[in-house]
Amino acid sequence: MPNATSQQNARFSDTIRRLLRRDAGHSIRKILSRTHPVDVAAVLDHFLPPEKVKLLACAGDDARQAEVLAAMDTDRVVELLTELPIPGIVQLLRQMSDDDRTDIIGALDEELAAKVLAAMPEEESHEVTELMQYAENTAGGIMTSDFLSVSETTTTAEAIRILQESPDVELGFYLYVVSEHGSLVGVVSLRQLVTQKPDRPVSNYMNPQVVSVRVDDDQEEVARVVSRYDFLAVPVVDQTNTLVGVVTVDDVIDVIREEATEDMLRMAGAGDELEEKPSVLGSVRSRAPWLAAAWAGGVLATFIISHFSEVLVTHVLLAAFIPVINGMAGNVGTQCLTVVVRGLATRRVHFKDFWRVAGREIATGAILGTLYGLALGLLGLWRIDGQDATISFVASLQLAAVVGGSAIAAMVIAATFGSTVPLIFARLRIDPAVATGPFVTTAVDVLASLIYFSVASLVVS
Repeated sequence: MPNATSQQNARFSDTIRRLLRRDAGHSIRKILSRTHPVDVAAVLDHFLPPEKVKLLACAGDDARQAEVLAAMDTDRVVELLTELPIPGIVQLLRQMSDDDRTDIIGALDEELAAKVLAAMPEEESHEVTELMQYAENTAGGIMTSDFLSVSETTTTAEAIRILQESPDVELGFYLYVVSEHGSLVGVVSLRQLVTQKPDRPVSNYMNPQVVSVRVDDDQEEVARVVSRYDFLAVPVVDQTNTLVGVVTVDDVIDVIREEATEDMLRMAGAGDELEEKPSVLGSVRSRAPWLAAAWAGGVLATFIISHFSEVLVTHVLLAAFIPVINGMAGNVGTQCLTVVVRGLATRRVHFKDFWRVAGREIATGAILGTLYGLALGLLGLWRIDGQDATISFVASLQLAAVVGGSAIAAMVIAATFGSTVPLIFARLRIDPAVATGPFVTTAVDVLASLIYFSVASLVVS
């Protein structure tokens, strides 16, 4: 069921669409000028690129249009900009922060990007080119070079004047202090700045213990730093500790969302990226390799079951419990995987915690397995003893014990695999998310089937 926001956007879009059909440009401008840029961006997603261009022009001046573009997904922005002439593209991009501008130009067609860069002022074009040299998912790839810095000898009055003369800085809550060589030596908050005497140098009250990240640090590490220290921005330095940019909290929020989505998709074996309109062939290519593991495991399980066909012929009811045992084991494995992978992602779990984490999850699996195994065993006794008159009560009790015991063993195995495999992968510097989903659940299914029928065969014989 759609939420209130999506319903509101749909009604808003219908209103704008009716006004477009009437060619009521004045009414559209009046409505969009009073609407928050983020909400305008959400509404534009409901229209085709040529219509988006018309609506964007009604949203306000170039600065406001740039705010709308900054709130849109990069792919949607590229679709819209390709409908505009080069001067129009440049005019809008110049109103955006340099990190957003760089992301959009990097997503443009190579030929179009070259034309846009050539049409931009040399200084701005150089800034974009500098930022584009950093890898996409690193601190350098998401940082902005639009920040405020002062020297150690700058007085409070001079720093305030610099701040007042820089109204376009994306985030002016921090003033970074650098040495004469550009090295980061301290940071001053806006609150500190306005509470000091005008003639006092910033070096006297700056915080010299600056938490920073390197340009080549992964964006996940940047997100962890900002989250841990509750920063609104974190400075980015190069190998010589020279301040080259900052990553703001809005970009960190995007990173957290992207990384969480990527981990969930990998755990499900559905690829790395979530697309609103994926192609069929693209979906097939991203999912087929992961499903190959599940297919191979399923085929192996069929061989295991067929090997014990004599047991099934003798006691057909045993087959009825296979889905329950494998399903419960799969759920336990998935739960353990989710807990451990998320712990690794947030750095709350490390390989040094191997035995503590694995022991806790295995114990949990054993307790749950015992509870549900006993319940399944009692159900098995009732079914087998009540529907198979050819065997004695003792034999029925033995087969029920096989069902319940197999459920316990399967859930313990699932907890063992679900908790240890991600830790081992993390130790080997392999993304733990890729070890989840099809790989672990398939291994659990195969082992659970093997144990179930092996024990059943011994009891029957």
